[in-house]
Amino acid sequence: MSEPFRKYLCKTCGLIYDEAEGDPDSGLAPGTRFEDIPDDWYCPLCLVSKSDFVLMSDAPRPKSDVVKPKSKVGGKESIVIIGAGYAGWNVAEQIKQHLPDADVSIVTGCDGAVYPKPAISMAMSQGRDAQDLIEFAAEEKALELGIGIKTRAKVMSINTDRKRLMTTSGSINYSKLILATGASAIKPMLSGDAVSDVMTINDLAAYKRFRGAIEGKKHISLLGGGLIAVEMAEDLISQNYQVTLLVRGDTLMRNLLPSQLSHKLAAALENNQIEILYEAQLEAIDHQDDGYRLSLDDGSQLTTDLLVAAIGLKPNVDLAKKAKLDVSRGILVNHQLQTSDADIYAIGDCIEIDGELQAFLEPIRREAETIAKHIAGDASAEFKVMPPLVKTKTPSLSIITCPPLKKDAHGDWSIVSNDESSSEVSYLVEEQVKGFALSGDKVNQAAKLYKALSA
Repeated sequence: MSEPFRKYLCKTCGLIYDEAEGDPDSGLAPGTRFEDIPDDWYCPLCLVSKSDFVLMSDAPRPKSDVVKPKSKVGGKESIVIIGAGYAGWNVAEQIKQHLPDADVSIVTGCDGAVYPKPAISMAMSQGRDAQDLIEFAAEEKALELGIGIKTRAKVMSINTDRKRLMTTSGSINYSKLILATGASAIKPMLSGDAVSDVMTINDLAAYKRFRGAIEGKKHISLLGGGLIAVEMAEDLISQNYQVTLLVRGDTLMRNLLPSQLSHKLAAALENNQIEILYEAQLEAIDHQDDGYRLSLDDGSQLTTDLLVAAIGLKPNVDLAKKAKLDVSRGILVNHQLQTSDADIYAIGDCIEIDGELQAFLEPIRREAETIAKHIAGDASAEFKVMPPLVKTKTPSLSIITCPPLKKDAHGDWSIVSNDESSSEVSYLVEEQVKGFALSGDKVNQAAKLYKALSA
C-alpha cells in the first residue's frame, strides 16, 4: 500500500506544497514526492529554496504554555527594532546570525505573532482560519532567537539625541534603531451612513475580523483591481461566495501586468463567475436591509453583503517624520538602509529607496541581510534595488510578473509569445529587457529570466 501524500509548508510565505497536486507550473507532476523534488526547485510564490519548507505535521504551532524570553528590552548597547511584521522578525534573525552575542529587542504595538502574511489571501482555499496561520507566538519566537520582546507597547516618539524611545509602556534606550513600521491599507473617501463598515485587510487581526464578518454572507464586493483584490476574489469564489470587483480603471493589476495578460486574467476570472465592473467610481455606501447599497458616480447602484477596500498601501512614516528623519512617500534610506540618522535604519514596506516603494517579500530578505552585515561592521554591505518578482495567487490563471523599476518606466511591453495556454511578454528599454510577465506554462521560466535580469 502506497504511503499517503503529504503537505509541506513554506516557512516564509505560507504556500503549501501538496504532493498529490504537485506544482505543474514548475514541471512537478501531481504525485511528485517532496524528497524527489530537485534541489534547485524554488517556492513558486516567494522563491525561497526547498530547504525552507517543513512537513505540515512538523510545522511550528503557537504554544499555550507561557514562555519567557529575556526580560530586559533595550539599553545603551541594544539594537532595537520597532515592528513585529515579516520585516521586523527577519532583520532580528539576520542580526543574530551575524552577531550572535548582540543585544536585540523588538517593540511592537500588536501581539507580535509570527505568521506568513501572503497566506492571508489564500487561506480559505487552503482550509485555514486566522489562528491556523500563526506559526509562533511572539514570546516563543523571541525565546528561540534569544532576543527581547515587548508587545502591546506603541512607540509614541523617538528622541534621536538621547537615543531613547517613548512608548505606552515606558521609555526604551537603544544604540542602533531599526524602523520596521510597515504600511497601512488605504481607506477610500466615501460618503454614506455605512462608511465605518468598510473593511480593509492588512494584518492578521483585520483578517480575523473579516472571517467573522463573512459568516452567513453570500455576496462580497471588493473595491480595487490590484493584486490583493484579485487574489481575495479568487479565494472567496473558491468557497462559493458571489464576488464583485469594483475596478476604477479599465484593466486589472495595471501596475504589474501588461494589457495582454491583464485581459487574459480578467477572462479567466469572469469564466470563474467573478463579476468585474470597470471604470467603477464608488461614491457612497449606505445601509440597506441586512446589507449595503453601493452608489457609483454614473448613478448606478448595487447591493452587497460586505464591502472590502483593497486599493493600495501607504507607508507608515509618521513616527519617522516626528523624529525629523527625511521622509517622502516612504522613509528615505540609502543603500545600507540607513535613514538620515546614521544610527537609525529602516526596512520593508515603510521605506523608499531610489524613488521605489516595494511592498513585497523578496526585497525584505535582502534588506535584512544588508542591515545585519552593516551593523556587524561590513562597510561593503549594500542593498541592490531590483524589479520585484511577483507570483500571483490566482488559480484561474497562473502568473509571475516582474514589472520594471520607475527609472525604466519609459519602455514598452513586447510580446515574445502568446497563445491560449501561455504568454511571455518582455518589458524593453532600448532593446534591453528590464522586466517580464509570464502566464500558464511559461511561469517555470521565471527564475532563469530573473537571474538574467539581475546579472
